[in-house]
Amino acid sequence: MKRHHMAAVAAFACTTLALAGCGGGNAPSSSLDDCVTEADTCNSGERAEGGEVTWAIDAGWGSWNQNTADGNNAYVSLALAGMWPYTGQFDQNGDFIVNEGLFSSDPELVSESPVTVEYSLKEGANWGDGTDITVDDFIYHWYARSGNAELCEGCTPANTTYGSQVASIEGDGSTVTVTYVESYHSAEWKFEEVLSNPAHVAEEQGLDWKNDPVAMAAAEQYFSETNPTWTTGPYQVADAAMGEYVIYEPNPDWAGDTEVTLDKLTFRVIEGLDNIVTALRNGEIDGSSPFSATSEAITQLETADEGVSYSVAGGPNWEHIDLNTRNEFLSDQTLRTAVFQAIDLENIIERTYAFVQSDIERKNNHLFRNGSEYFVDYLTATGQGTGDIEMARNTLLDAEYSWDADGNLLTPDGEQVELNFRYLETRESRKITGELTAATLADLGIQVELKSIAPDKLGEVLAEADFDMINFGWSSDPLFVGSASQYWSSGSGSNFGHLEDPELDALIENVNGTLDMDDAAARANEAIKRVIEDAYVLPIVDAPVMVMVSDRLVNVRDNWASQQRAAYNIAEWGVADTE
Repeated sequence: MKRHHMAAVAAFACTTLALAGCGGGNAPSSSLDDCVTEADTCNSGERAEGGEVTWAIDAGWGSWNQNTADGNNAYVSLALAGMWPYTGQFDQNGDFIVNEGLFSSDPELVSESPVTVEYSLKEGANWGDGTDITVDDFIYHWYARSGNAELCEGCTPANTTYGSQVASIEGDGSTVTVTYVESYHSAEWKFEEVLSNPAHVAEEQGLDWKNDPVAMAAAEQYFSETNPTWTTGPYQVADAAMGEYVIYEPNPDWAGDTEVTLDKLTFRVIEGLDNIVTALRNGEIDGSSPFSATSEAITQLETADEGVSYSVAGGPNWEHIDLNTRNEFLSDQTLRTAVFQAIDLENIIERTYAFVQSDIERKNNHLFRNGSEYFVDYLTATGQGTGDIEMARNTLLDAEYSWDADGNLLTPDGEQVELNFRYLETRESRKITGELTAATLADLGIQVELKSIAPDKLGEVLAEADFDMINFGWSSDPLFVGSASQYWSSGSGSNFGHLEDPELDALIENVNGTLDMDDAAARANEAIKRVIEDAYVLPIVDAPVMVMVSDRLVNVRDNWASQQRAAYNIAEWGVADTE
C-alpha cells in the first residue's frame, strides 16, 4: 500500500546511501554503479529518438482510482506514473520538484490564518483530450477525499487528511486558491495532492457530481472500474488491462518542458522476483524496480551476461504486522500486547532480509527512520517484537488468561484463542514472517492459520478487514504529517484493523495543528507512543529494495523518496544514443 504523505530528509537520504550496494554483470557503459554517490544523476545519458521499453511490476492491482481505499496501491501508482496528476515528486536528495506538466511554480502560502494556498496552472495544462484543467477538477478531488457524505455519499477514500480540511476552492483563470478550515495548520501544506480524476469526464457519463453526492460516488466508482484514457502526464494510455499491463504512447498534449523520446512504454505485471530477473536476462523486459530484494535475485544478477545492471538500497516501503481489533479475541488490548511481545522480529529479519543487507536494522518508529533526527524509540521498553514468551505469558496471566491441559491459550471466559495470518502470496519474505509468527505464537498457546492473498486482492482483503493478523507494507515519501491520520484515525478508510481510540484521535488531530515541522514531528511521536500502547501495529523493517536495468536504457534509476520509485522521472527515460 502506498502513503501520499518531512522526516529529517537529509538523514533519510544518508541512511539510504549507507545501505546501498550496486553491481552489474560486466560493468556496462550505462549502469547503476554510481548510484551510491550520485543517486540523482547515475545512469544519465543522451537519448536516441524513438524506441520501446518494457518495465516489469511485481504485483497487480484491482482498481484504477487512487482516491479509494482499495485503489490506494503502490503497484497502480507505478503503473499510472505516466499520466496521473501528482502535485510533484521528491528527488533522491529530498528536494520537492513540482509537476512540470501542471504548475508553473511551487504552491504559494498566501495566508496563515486561515491557511490559504495558491496554485498557478501551467499554460496548456490539460487532460490529454484538449480539455483544460480548471477549478472544477480541484473541487472534484476535494469531494472525493472529503469523507463527507454530503459531498460524496458512499465514497470510501483512502484518507481524508486533505479533503476533510478544505473549506473552499476558488478559481480565476489559471490561478486556483484552496482555503482550509481554521483548525488546519499542516506543516506540509505545500505537498498536498490536489488533483486526481477529471471532472468533465464524470459529467460526460451523465453524473452531476457537484450537486448530487450519490452521483459523486458513482463517478468515483466509474473511475475505479474504467481504463483511464485521460492523462496529464508525458504519456497517454493506448491499452490496458486491470492488474496486468498498461501500454503507453507519448501524450501530444503534454504541457511539460521535458521532451519525450520513447515511442512506446509498457508496464507489465510479472509475479515473482526470480521471474522478473529471468525475464530481464532473457531480454523480455528492460528493467524493474520491485518492492523487494532477495539474495537469490542478487546472485542471478551478479552472474548475468554483460548488459544488465542493478542496485540495492533501503527503500521507501516499511513492513509491519497489523491486528484486527474487530476480531473477537484481538479486541482485547492485553492479548494484542502479548501477541506482539511473543513475536521475534530479530529472528524474522535474520531469516528474511539479512541475506540481502547484512547491516539492516529493526524499525523502532512507525513514521521516522532510525537515522532521522526525529526518531524516538518507544517500542523497546514495551517488549513488543522481542520474542519474550515469558513476558507475554505474564501479561496474559495478569489479565486472568489461562492454558488448558494441552497448552492452548484460553480467554478469561474459557474460550480457546485461534487466529489467522494473511500475507501476499508472491512475497516470500511475508510468507516466512507468517511461518515464524505462527511458530512463536504456538509457544504461547495460540494456533495460527496461515492464509495467502492473491497478488491483485491485497486491497480488497484490507478494505474488507478479512484478516486477524496481516503483514503488508506502506510505501511512503519523506512526509509524515498526514500519515498518522491515514494509518490510525478512527474515521480513516486506511485504518484497516478498525482501531477506535478517542485519545489517539485527539493526538492525531494535534499533529495537524502547527505549521512548524519540528513541532509537528514531536506531536507525531506522541501519537506513535499511543499506537504502541494500543498494540495495534508492529513495525518490522524499512525493507531493502532493488532496481535492475538493461544497459540500453538511460536516465533510469531508483528513487527512495517517490511513490513511483524508478518511474519518478518517466518523461526523461530513453534508449541510449549510441551514435
